[in-house]
Amino acid sequence: MPELTNDQTTLALAIVAGVALIALFASIAFGLRVRKIRKQYALIRGEGEPRDLIVTVNSALKQVDGIDRRVDGLVVALEEQAALGRFAIQRFGLVRYDAFEEMGGQLSFSAALLDDHGDGLVITSINGRTETRTYAKTIKGLTSSYNLSDEEREAIAAASSGGSTRVEAGASATR
Repeated sequence: MPELTNDQTTLALAIVAGVALIALFASIAFGLRVRKIRKQYALIRGEGEPRDLIVTVNSALKQVDGIDRRVDGLVVALEEQAALGRFAIQRFGLVRYDAFEEMGGQLSFSAALLDDHGDGLVITSINGRTETRTYAKTIKGLTSSYNLSDEEREAIAAASSGGSTRVEAGASATR
């Protein structure tokens, strides 16, 4: 084997020392990375609890299933409420008028209260000088089995169209 000079030996030792230093820094860096990965894995496992990733995922899936069941129940309840709501008073029409020529101020009125099907009632109050009369008539499909006055029909029409109307003073009721 050929003999190396001092300079060649020093250079060889420097290269070996450099490679060893690089290997040391690489092993420290890999050690720190492994430590970080272990901490993350411990978090996934449940922070020190004897649980693994499968148990954690199963627990999350059970929670999601529970939430799905509750949402399905809410959808059913909402649909039931929407169906019931169609029978609630949804439309209102009001007609105010002077039932008698000598009375002013449009104190008489007819008010229609209807649901989504056009069913409900119309209330009429006729105010005179000495007395007030009030009538209530059932409405089925925007019509009634009772005779309706023009003002009552107008209140029903206003309710079915979604707006209220007002008859000018001087109109008289015919009952």
